[in-house]
Amino acid sequence: MSLEVLQRAQMVDLHFYTGQRGEIPCDNCEENQSFRAVKSCLTCLLSYCEHHLRPHQSLERLKGHRLVKPVERWDERLCSVHGRPLDFYSTRDQRCICALCVKPGLDVIPVERERQRREAEQQNTIKRLESIISQRENQLGDFQNTVTNYQAEINREQTEINKVFAAVMNVMRRAEEELLAPLESRRRSLEREMEEKTQKILRNNLHHRETINHLNQTQNEDDDVLFLRSYSSVPAELRDDLRVSIDTELNFGSMRNITTSVLTSIRTQVENLHSIEMNRIQRFLVNVTLDEETAHPALEVSQDGKSVRVRGNTQGIQISPRRSDLVAGVLGRSHITSGREFWLVEVGQRTGWELGVVRKNAKRRGTVFYKPSEGYWTIVFCGPNTYGAFEENPIHLHLSTKPQKVGVFVDYDNALISFYNMNYQSHIYTFTQCRFNGTICPYFNPHVNRDINNSDTMTISSVNPTM
Repeated sequence: MSLEVLQRAQMVDLHFYTGQRGEIPCDNCEENQSFRAVKSCLTCLLSYCEHHLRPHQSLERLKGHRLVKPVERWDERLCSVHGRPLDFYSTRDQRCICALCVKPGLDVIPVERERQRREAEQQNTIKRLESIISQRENQLGDFQNTVTNYQAEINREQTEINKVFAAVMNVMRRAEEELLAPLESRRRSLEREMEEKTQKILRNNLHHRETINHLNQTQNEDDDVLFLRSYSSVPAELRDDLRVSIDTELNFGSMRNITTSVLTSIRTQVENLHSIEMNRIQRFLVNVTLDEETAHPALEVSQDGKSVRVRGNTQGIQISPRRSDLVAGVLGRSHITSGREFWLVEVGQRTGWELGVVRKNAKRRGTVFYKPSEGYWTIVFCGPNTYGAFEENPIHLHLSTKPQKVGVFVDYDNALISFYNMNYQSHIYTFTQCRFNGTICPYFNPHVNRDINNSDTMTISSVNPTM
C-alpha cells in the first residue's frame, strides 16, 4: 500500500465533525475534537455520534434504551422538579410527567400511548380537513360554473338588449331621414327657384335701364316730329306682370304619418325586452296547488289540486270560516313571505276570470273590495276585450290579443307582482310598491258560469324542468 493511500485511509471525513449552527455535539467525544451527534438516549440522557453509539447497538443491556433524534435542549425533555425523563402523561392535568411525579389515584399513561392517540386524532383531523378542502374545491368549481353560466346569460341578455336598442336607433335614423329628405328636397327647390327668379329680375331691370337711357336721349330732341317718331307711346314691355312669390308650405301630414309609424315600430322593438324578462323569471317556476278548504262552495277543486271548475250542485258542501261565501275564489297552498315565485295558469277560452295574489289574512267573506289596501292584487277579464287591474282606482287594460295562458310573477322582496300573456310572450300589467305586510297566497277565481264558453276548468300548469 502506498503512503498516499494510507494517509487517505487514516483521514477522517470532515462531514462528521460538528461546528455548523444547529448541530448537536456528541457528549462522549473529546472537547477539542467533537463529532456531531446522530442519536440521543432518553435513558442515559446523553447524545452520541456514530462511533460512540455502537455500544447501544451491540450490547444487550443498552439495546432497551430509547434512542431519538439528537436532543438540543434537554431541559424540555426532563421534569423541571425531579430532573427525570418525561415518560408518562397525566390525562387529568394534560401534561407530561416523570416517574417520580406519579401519585396514587392519578390517571397516567405512557407518553407513547398518548402520542398514538394524538397521531390518530391528527389523522382524523387531516382527513376532515382534506374532506373540507375537497368540498370547498367542489363548491368553488360549482361556483365558477355558476359564474360562467351567469356571465354567459348576462352576455346573451346584453346582446339582445343591444339588438333591441340598435333596432330602435335604426328606426329613429330611418325616420329622421324620411322627415329630413322632403325638407332637403324643398331647400334645393327653393334655391333653384330663387336663382331663376333672381336672374329674371336682373335681366328685366337691365332692359328697363336701357329703355330709360333711350328715353332720356329722346327728351333732348328739339324737333317735335322727330320726337314723336322716336317715342310714339309707352312700350308694352313696361307692363310689370312679374310675380315674385315662393311656396313655403310644408307637408305636415307626412310628418304625422311618419311619427305614428315610428312610435309603432319602437313599441314593437321594445316589446322584445319582455322576452328577456320572461326568460329570467322562468327559473322561479314553482308547483302551485289549490287549497280546497278555502274554495267557494260553488267551486270544485280537482283531487290533485291543479284545477278548479264551477260545480253544478252545492248541496252538502260544508261551510267553514276559511271558505269564501260571496266571491267565487280559491287560494293556493303556497305561503309566500320572501323571495320570488312564478306560476302559470291555463284560462283557455273562458269568458271571465280573476288572477293574482291575496294577503293571507285579507277579508274573504261578505262584501270584498278588490284593491291593494284590502290585500288584493289581481287582474280581471270580464267580457269581450274587457280587461282591468284592481288598483285603488281600477285601471282598464288594453290587450291586443286574448291570453289563454297567464303567467304570474311575485317578487316579494322588491314588492311587485307582474302578469304576462304567455302565448304571445308579452307583458300585461305590474303592481309596484306593494305593501304585503305579511304572508300572501296565490288567488284564483274562474267566475261563475255565464255562458257555455265559461264552463272550462281553470288549470295551474305543472312544473316542467325542460320548459
